Parts: sequence; structure tokens; C-alpha cells
Amino acid sequence: MGGGSLDLMAKRVCPTPGCPKLVKSGRCAKCRREADQARGTRQERGYDAAYDAAHRDYQRRMDAGETFTCWRCEEHERPHLVDPTPGRWHLGHDLHDRSILRGPQCPASNLADAAVLRA
Repeated sequence: MGGGSLDLMAKRVCPTPGCPKLVKSGRCAKCRREADQARGTRQERGYDAAYDAAHRDYQRRMDAGETFTCWRCEEHERPHLVDPTPGRWHLGHDLHDRSILRGPQCPASNLADAAVLRA
């Protein structure tokens, strides 16, 4: 065999409607930037100083031994404790009113909620 390497990963068209660029996965760089800008700033999405303070407070409480059940999974009758390790839990917003913080939740349920809201 020669010295060149084969790129075995197939490319496909960017999933953004009307974009003809070929990508290995996800969106092309331009469409990713545009989608990120359309989401608004962190503060516009509800992650303001009050959110940060509440997140810190929940982490302090978990560090002190308090446990929390993932509120979203509990609603779906799959209750489990939230992993208190920093970075392994999310502070969830109410799905209908982002000004309401519902409490700690597992990343999987929070990201699933976000995907449903984007659809």
C-alpha cells in the first residue's frame, strides 16, 4: 500500500435546508455558527446571575450530603438520584416558563427536553 491514508468516513450533505456543503457529521461550520447565534446569548436563554447562584447553592447542598432525585425522570416514572459530581448534573428549567428553576436533573433528561423544544 502507498503512503496516503484513505478517509473511510462517508460525507453527506449538511442537514440545514438549502445548504449544499458536504460534512462528515453534524452541520457545516457556517450553519453551526448561524444556529448558535439564533439561540441567543446565555442570558437570553435563562442562564443569568440568579441561575448561576441557584446552581452554586444546589452544588453546595449536594457537597454537604443532600441528595436530589432527577425531577424530570421522576415525572416519567423513572426516578433516580442525581450524580452530585460537579459537571454531571444540570439545573433544569420548567419547560413552559424558563424563569422557573425546577431543580437538579440528569444531563440525559435535560438534553432530551432541549431537543424536544428545538423540534
